[in-house]
Amino acid sequence: MGAAAGGAEELTARPRPRPRFELFRPEEPEVLVDRVKVALKGHPEVRGLVLPPRRIELTVPDTDRRLWSPQLTVDVTPHEGGSRIWARFGPDPHVWTLYVALYAVAVFGAFVCLAFGISQWVAGGSPWVLYLSPLSAVLAGLVYGAAYVGQGLGSDQMYRVRVFLEESLGTIEDGRPERDRPSSPEGD
Repeated sequence: MGAAAGGAEELTARPRPRPRFELFRPEEPEVLVDRVKVALKGHPEVRGLVLPPRRIELTVPDTDRRLWSPQLTVDVTPHEGGSRIWARFGPDPHVWTLYVALYAVAVFGAFVCLAFGISQWVAGGSPWVLYLSPLSAVLAGLVYGAAYVGQGLGSDQMYRVRVFLEESLGTIEDGRPERDRPSSPEGD
């Protein structure tokens, strides 16, 4: 497996609410974490934290931060004489909490409508509240769709944070992932 798992598959993959990627490097995890720590000092386009034992959290500076701004959570672990870098993009933890809470409201609303509708039916009445049940599905669909809208709005920031990570790990040298670099003919 090469430096980046995915490659062409990543470009054609369907969007996900929390995109992930995996990289492999021959260096020890502590060396890679130290590289990111050094690269973060004074970097104007990315800010972040290095947490014990080998977790890195990266995002954009507060001046560029919006509701849809991504956060990249990176775990660096030992792997076959080197390191495995597993990274996942997600929203700010406050936004993620709102996202999960809205899903909970949708599920709870569906449960209440179902329970109330069944009790209306058992009591011999018309279960009119069951007509409100689809509103829960609509809410859940809107929340799910909001993840993709936010991902689209934050795609430039996601790219910037990922390039910073790959540059500081030594995965790429010129600021662009391998798939975005012009290829040279063999034998040069």
